[in-house]
Amino acid sequence: MRRSLASLFVAAFIAQTFTYAYAARTYPDYASLPKVPIGASGVETEKREVEFILRDKTEVHHGRVWVGYLDYQKAWGENRRDALAGIVSEMQKGGWEVMLRDEPRNPPLATLKLTTKDNRDVWASVEVLDQARVLMLEPTAR
Repeated sequence: MRRSLASLFVAAFIAQTFTYAYAARTYPDYASLPKVPIGASGVETEKREVEFILRDKTEVHHGRVWVGYLDYQKAWGENRRDALAGIVSEMQKGGWEVMLRDEPRNPPLATLKLTTKDNRDVWASVEVLDQARVLMLEPTAR
């Protein structure tokens, strides 16, 4: 009994440690991000205003913001445009709508929107450098 309890504690401790190593567990559950490791700095959360670049305009939204850096190279290689395509494809599988995808841009950029089950529009931008910067905004009242 004691051994199994100790084993359970160790397993829970190890699981807790790795929980924060993957992007899908550091953003809200509905985020549907690729399950690739994030940078050592983790994901930062704050409330602020963010500009999202769209095809023909820029929209400004205010709300709760998550920013993290995905380590994409093991999944999609070193090509930034391939990484953007892979990340966007994974997000689309989770229900995200592509509002802008600018692969020729340096760095490549995508802006996406997700309508949640409770009918809120959540915004995301993906900018691919040595790591992919994923910013997600959940609008709130000012």
